[in-house]
Amino acid sequence: MDSMEEKHVNTALQISNFKVALNGFEKLVERTAAQKRDERAGLFVQKEDMIDYEKFYAAVQELFGPEVKNHDVKCFYRKLCNNPDVPPDWCEIFGYYSSEDDSLISHMDEENLVFLISRKQRVVISGSRRRDVIKCIVKIPQLDLLIAASQRGLITVFNNQMRIQTSTNVTDTSWITGCDYLSQLKRIVATTERTIIVWDYKAQGSSQENYFVIKPMDHCLLCVCVVPLSDQLCRDDILLGDDGGFVNKFTVHSDDFGLKQAKTKKKLQSQVLDSKDFHSVKRKLHNDWVMKIKYISTLNCFGSCSLDSVHSLVLESLKRLEDNSPVREFSMPRGANTFCYCIKANVIVTGGDDKVLRLWHPNINTKPVGKLVGHMFSITEIVTNEKDQLVISLSSAKVFRVWDIQTLSLLQVFHDSQGGPGDMQIYSMIYDSNHGMLIAGSTVIDMYPLTKMIQDTKQIPRTHEREINVMLYNKSFHQVLTICSESIIKVWELETGLHIYQILDPHGFNVELTSAAIDDSGLIFATGAYNGTVKIWDFGSGQEVKVLPEGKDWKEDELWIKRLFFLKAQEKHQYLLLALERSGKVKMMQGKEDTICLTVIWELPDVVPVLQDGNHIVRLKTATKDRGVPFPDVTLIVEQTSSQHVTNPAVGIEVNCIDLLQVEGYNMIVAGTLNGVIILWNFVTSTVKELYRPEDCFTENPDLDPKRFRINDILFLFRTPECAR
Repeated sequence: MDSMEEKHVNTALQISNFKVALNGFEKLVERTAAQKRDERAGLFVQKEDMIDYEKFYAAVQELFGPEVKNHDVKCFYRKLCNNPDVPPDWCEIFGYYSSEDDSLISHMDEENLVFLISRKQRVVISGSRRRDVIKCIVKIPQLDLLIAASQRGLITVFNNQMRIQTSTNVTDTSWITGCDYLSQLKRIVATTERTIIVWDYKAQGSSQENYFVIKPMDHCLLCVCVVPLSDQLCRDDILLGDDGGFVNKFTVHSDDFGLKQAKTKKKLQSQVLDSKDFHSVKRKLHNDWVMKIKYISTLNCFGSCSLDSVHSLVLESLKRLEDNSPVREFSMPRGANTFCYCIKANVIVTGGDDKVLRLWHPNINTKPVGKLVGHMFSITEIVTNEKDQLVISLSSAKVFRVWDIQTLSLLQVFHDSQGGPGDMQIYSMIYDSNHGMLIAGSTVIDMYPLTKMIQDTKQIPRTHEREINVMLYNKSFHQVLTICSESIIKVWELETGLHIYQILDPHGFNVELTSAAIDDSGLIFATGAYNGTVKIWDFGSGQEVKVLPEGKDWKEDELWIKRLFFLKAQEKHQYLLLALERSGKVKMMQGKEDTICLTVIWELPDVVPVLQDGNHIVRLKTATKDRGVPFPDVTLIVEQTSSQHVTNPAVGIEVNCIDLLQVEGYNMIVAGTLNGVIILWNFVTSTVKELYRPEDCFTENPDLDPKRFRINDILFLFRTPECAR
């Protein structure tokens, strides 16, 4: 009874604390909303009293604890700033409307995975026949090439960029069962069910005419591997496994193919060679199909596995193929479909239809030294990552499991989600140590990169494919906006690097964006293009808000938008933009609530020719009517003289960059020109003043660069009272 009463007291206390926190939250929202209304009305808010996002987030955490997520609070705060008059739902602060698979959480989880599945790349082999599948994939590390052989006879060589280097179609009635690389002969060997194919992939001309067919074979060939013989030039040994349980060794020389080709006057589609002309030995080592055969150079022996439960794995030297001496045999229930050897750990890993991965010491065949359990279907492929000591296993249900071979722990599980278990079956899998990538072959080639390879490399991941024109920081929400020359707008979280959203072709197809600006509130941003169009966007959603459409008689070279600034509007629901065009004109654009279009309402007069006449200060005449914009309508007060200065057309005097200062009673624009003159517009004193003029900036000198004085960027440096010395 006491425990029940204690539970009731604790529950009542929690409810009471939550109600207190909720009341505090409602007051925080009311205070923030009132402040945002004052900002929209143009009222001044003291900086120390201003509730920005950081203060809001800290207050919410203090009320509800650290469990509230930054992402949810940010969405709530942005919604509150966009429309402070709408009563918000307090449930949203806890991610009430968030999906279960939150994108931020899933992104953070991916950072701890071994393979980054979201960065999977896919290669579709063009020209492959219908219902064809990749039967075998082989990596040639010394050449950084990849060989892929399809079941219906397409053999393809890929370079290190996974681009097709060459390919051939083997016109054989039998299906291809395996392939490998002849390191001495520099050719590719492939096996069909009844023949051996040797292809000179580097031959000039039509590569389809340069392969040889060795036949007949006594049994159906199921697998092939090449024995690396570094001490033997112009000779390779080929190991073959067949459906009779035999392991065959074929020896091929360069003369077997070079001489035959030289004697043939007319090139044929394929040249047939008699298998009896080659030196070969074979021995029956299994009582069932030989599923895989490999040569392990470190152990100086070959390994072959079979569905045979007694003779499941044989590990022996090549000499045993030529005699009847006993061989090392490893037995396991229902045999082995595949195996691999890990050099550092010195273990052989086997897998088969009993769904168990077994670890064997090469010299101990009585029992395994370890087992890895977890697969629900037959194990079809096993590969190792020697550097990181990982074993990657694949089941017939297309489920990949990544294991730490030292701790025997499971690190990652992922699956190929396309199609059912019977569709797109994965027949071959390798680990490419050159590029830190897991490669699997089905009807396509899928490549899964190591997570750390993505994190470590400087080229991948790239935020954009083209050079970046604009990069801006939204200090209110700690996000970054980037725009590339392909005119793709992307928004990122600064702390995590998470990609929030992107906008394709924002100003129309093939229209390059050249400038952008973010409002002080962080709620909207503006973009300008080379054709003179300007748009205002909602930063949170990426929705278009206002647009300055392209005029019929506009010239793109002149109207190119070089700089954009947001101005503080005095009227409610109004946007003001200051823009610098390539022609040097400075314009103000206005966007009102009742229209979607921006309109140009003000243009700064061109003062450089007037200053060129010897004037250093020019008075401005301001209009008496207050239009509710930060800068008054001004005209130049210039004394008309008889000797008007003629401008040299070879000297560029256009404005190239601007900056503005609107704080504590200052209302100024500073401009840098192509000829190096710096001009200050002061709208408080109604004057425009020349601040700096290089010598000979108005005269043309053919021996000197005409752009030598050009000012590319200019900036106000203003010390606020908080930064007193």
